[in-house]
Amino acid sequence: MLMSWQTTVDLIAKVAKVPASLIMKLHADEMEVFVANNNTDSPYSPGMKDKLGHGLYCESVIEQQTELHVENALTDTRWRQNPDLAVGMISYYGLPLNWPNGEAFGTICVLDKKAKGYSADLVMLLECFRKNVESNLEILDQKEKLAQANLQLETRIAQRTFELEKLNNDLMQEIDSRIAAEKLLDIQQRFDTVTGLPKFNQLETMFNQLTTKNEFTSISVVHFSITNLKVIQDGLGYDMSEKVRNLVAQKLQRFITNNAYLATVSETTFCIVISTKKQLYADKMAAFCSRLCQHFAQVIHVDDFPASITTAIGVSFYPNDGSCFMELSRKSSAALSHCEISNNNGYKFFNPKMESELSNRIQMESLLRGALSRDELSLNYQPFVDTQSQNVIGAEVLIRWYNPTLGQVSPVDFIENAEQSGQIIEIGYFVLRNALKQLAYWRELYNRDFYLAINISPVQLKDSYLIDKIVQLLELYKIPGNLLEIELTENAFIHDATHAQEILNKLHHHGIRLSLDDFGTGYSSLSYLQNYPFNSVKIDRSFIRNLETSEQSRQLVNTIIAMANNLQLSLVAEGVENQFQADFVAKQGANIWQGYHLGKPVDANDFAQQYLIPSMTPLF
Repeated sequence: MLMSWQTTVDLIAKVAKVPASLIMKLHADEMEVFVANNNTDSPYSPGMKDKLGHGLYCESVIEQQTELHVENALTDTRWRQNPDLAVGMISYYGLPLNWPNGEAFGTICVLDKKAKGYSADLVMLLECFRKNVESNLEILDQKEKLAQANLQLETRIAQRTFELEKLNNDLMQEIDSRIAAEKLLDIQQRFDTVTGLPKFNQLETMFNQLTTKNEFTSISVVHFSITNLKVIQDGLGYDMSEKVRNLVAQKLQRFITNNAYLATVSETTFCIVISTKKQLYADKMAAFCSRLCQHFAQVIHVDDFPASITTAIGVSFYPNDGSCFMELSRKSSAALSHCEISNNNGYKFFNPKMESELSNRIQMESLLRGALSRDELSLNYQPFVDTQSQNVIGAEVLIRWYNPTLGQVSPVDFIENAEQSGQIIEIGYFVLRNALKQLAYWRELYNRDFYLAINISPVQLKDSYLIDKIVQLLELYKIPGNLLEIELTENAFIHDATHAQEILNKLHHHGIRLSLDDFGTGYSSLSYLQNYPFNSVKIDRSFIRNLETSEQSRQLVNTIIAMANNLQLSLVAEGVENQFQADFVAKQGANIWQGYHLGKPVDANDFAQQYLIPSMTPLF
């Protein structure tokens, strides 16, 4: 907020062309310079104070609760003794600032060393900023009230916690929306406050000017995104992410040529319009994008702190991909989205297939948002079979989605979509709640202790409520922690290994089992077994699939099983599809089978019928 106010007074001083622009704060017996512009010739600095009661401009503004305009204090009998004359300030304009309850906070004002009649435009500008500052004060007031309310609600039952969080989110969204609606000044509409670059809406004018000139025959519209800026913000703070964005903007400005225009699209994305006198030059643009990727692949230093950024680039061409700027921009953005999805830290040129794929993805995301409320999601269970007793000792929980429009949707498709849209958090709660409820029912009905394995995505691992949610559900359904196994892939540890280790240690502390999925396919799997408290590993199905035909696969499986046994880890052979594979891994020392040969994923009723009803002999 203070940074925003500082930007405000600096901008006012610049626009009004005055040496002093201030936000003053009222105390019991004095006025304080709370925020002052950074002009070198300003006689004021934050922290300066003056006693009340001897003719201060701002004291009069607060008492009268109205504007005060003094064009020349030297010729005004009322203000000839004003203390600000001592530092040469003879003209003044100020407005009162109040808390939401009407109590005075202070003033926002400008002063000049020369007689000055402040224009209606400047008065309107100050009024807009006054509203902005008072909106900020309202936020502080609302936060304080909310904090007090939360203290009073600490003794209420846990069910109310979720409702309070939702109320808090709704309140903050409403405040944010109101603040955003109030910031309609022309200078903020046209330029980005962090980078100083033109905003995206300014590029269309540039593009139209280029297309009317005969000398330019080809134009490229390029979308450039910092794909890990949110990770930087979460890990290093908002201030650091803003500095990274600003530094990237500066580097882009130096990188592009004279026939290029750069603008901001969003916090993470920039748009570049590049013109040339040559015909369509895909090979030249490929070289340009490649150099751009290489340039930003290097570590950048922000305040002497080394930071790595990842990027994605999408490109469309005029006139081949479209004739108007918005069409080309949409297609360039579609190419960027495909590049971000593939996570290849590179670039893509637009092609028509991208639009249909993106449209399908948007449709899927839209339908997925209502899937829970429409009861379209369900759970299947695939058995874990002990290789020695050949009895079912547990099951992996697998989510399924059937939609009347899309039909049966593969988890490979919709889980990735849910992760990117953030819906995976809510879906994850659904899986945990229903799977543990089902396990509690089976335990009571069949008097058998077996465990369920549930997959957790990297996005869920960042959820601060995840541990509490799991523990609450275990306590609610009276399930021991060792009957729940959390499965994770290497992707869960790539971006923030320290946070992941903290979460896994907490799960382990509650007795919850941990399994490393797809073992053998990642780069650092062995280090994960050393640094994290895993109970079991799953051999990736790609190794099991080739056991009959590949000596290398057999040797790899032998090595992985031996290593797991030496580390006293349970070894799950995933993807067992025939008797040869089952016999081979069992002979080498695998503990658990999983795969279609032992049992396909089925719903809860079929699972109970096939595997849980008491039997005198092993099922397999």
